[in-house]
Amino acid sequence: MHIFGSLLTRLMFFKNIKNLTIIILCACFITSCNQSISYKRPQLLASFGSFDCNTQKLSTRQYSQVWDKLRSGFCLDTIYSSRIDKEIEWFMNNKAFVYRSIERSRPFMHHVIAELEKNNLPLELALLPIVESGYQPYAYSPSKAAGIWQFIPPTAREYGLSKSWSYDGRRDVLSSTKAAAHFLRDMHRHFKKDWLLAIASYNTGAGNVSKSIRKANYTIGEKTFWDLNLPRETELYVPKLIALRDIIANPSAYGFRLPKIGNKPSTRFVNISYPIDFYTISVLSGLDEKTVYELNPGFSGWYFLPEMQNKLLLPHKNAKLFTKRFAKLSKIIYTNKIHKVIKGDSLSKISRIYNVSIKSIKVLNNLKSSLIRIGDKLKLPIEGVADNKKTVTIAGNNYLINDKTIIYKHVVKRYDNWYKIAKYYNTNLKTLLSWNKATTKTRLKVSQKIIIKMKAPVLSDTDKVQLRYVVGLGDTVNLITTGFNISKKDLLTTNNIKSSRSLRAGKNLIISK
Repeated sequence: MHIFGSLLTRLMFFKNIKNLTIIILCACFITSCNQSISYKRPQLLASFGSFDCNTQKLSTRQYSQVWDKLRSGFCLDTIYSSRIDKEIEWFMNNKAFVYRSIERSRPFMHHVIAELEKNNLPLELALLPIVESGYQPYAYSPSKAAGIWQFIPPTAREYGLSKSWSYDGRRDVLSSTKAAAHFLRDMHRHFKKDWLLAIASYNTGAGNVSKSIRKANYTIGEKTFWDLNLPRETELYVPKLIALRDIIANPSAYGFRLPKIGNKPSTRFVNISYPIDFYTISVLSGLDEKTVYELNPGFSGWYFLPEMQNKLLLPHKNAKLFTKRFAKLSKIIYTNKIHKVIKGDSLSKISRIYNVSIKSIKVLNNLKSSLIRIGDKLKLPIEGVADNKKTVTIAGNNYLINDKTIIYKHVVKRYDNWYKIAKYYNTNLKTLLSWNKATTKTRLKVSQKIIIKMKAPVLSDTDKVQLRYVVGLGDTVNLITTGFNISKKDLLTTNNIKSSRSLRAGKNLIISK
């Protein structure tokens, strides 16, 4: 019994061991199934550009793919660090993020690379917007950073990125890229040509990096980024960029298949000389409004304002179509016409003849009173519509002809007659009668309205464009006046609006600047 019991005990022991082994193996299998993708980091990266980031200019060699172009400008040191390894592993487990970021970068990547080349900066920096925002122009952070480069308001102001209710230079890809290039170049100089410290300062600020150097009792050049005690976010920020650089340098080694993107921009900039609404841009370019906004994210209003950014980004095909149609577009413009004062003239009469306000005549001619003299030459701001297809050459200069007829209604006063009215408006009697379907025998009555038709003057093709704004939902007088830098009084008076409460969506406003 004793022997049998002992044998039984041993058998049970071995059975338990077997079960335990099975349990352990199953647990290991389950754990391995739930683990992140692991990899063995390659020892060799794709060859980088054979030049020094600090001294030599980028290669002028032509590349068929944008990735080859990027690699030719990689020049940051190849570093092996556990911090970089962790970031590479993160990207490998979040491939969808990388691919989405690349797709968003398509319209902008070439222009970003061109700006970096212009400033002779490492092309790794073209990947920084992926780290910052995933190349999302409308990205915002809790610290109020905005755009693909995530500029915070103070730094944006320092580097000339303006902001108003209708425009944000931080979201403008062209302007923000120029600002980012200048900032990084300045930081590179500040930290004695140490690119990693310059990149770190882009994330946390030059002050924090310098503070970390002082705390460690280091001098720049003695110790590197890897030796500093920086904020946690910054300690991950630089490794993340290098990790992304390593993946782009040798994508197949990390299980990536980069999409083919030709080394030619798919979009180009079109110069805009005067304000134009996004709906018109959409019609002229053949694009939907949403696409126009996405390509030009700096603007949040209805209008594209050249004083903010005069370069409109469009796909090549659409840019060509837009340019062709834009040249034929009828434009509302101002011109300065000279009126020589004759006997019987007054500011009131001149304003009626040319359909302009007395105030505008005074402002344009620096008149402190309504007193004018015979022989005075007055400049008159005449509004009209000009069409580029209708031109006339005068003394070797091309001018645009305005076919618009200005209709004015003269209110008959006591002692008025047909001859007097015709002379007053500088027209002949026969024409005046034809406008009103009358004869010389047709009697005039006090307060009767007489039709006066006037042609707008010849307009120069170099004249200033007048800005018109269509009120959108949510617009207020304060928002509009702040955006266009005009006074509330001027806005209401110019547009004959009695009260701010009278402002309605869809109303067409004249912006006098």
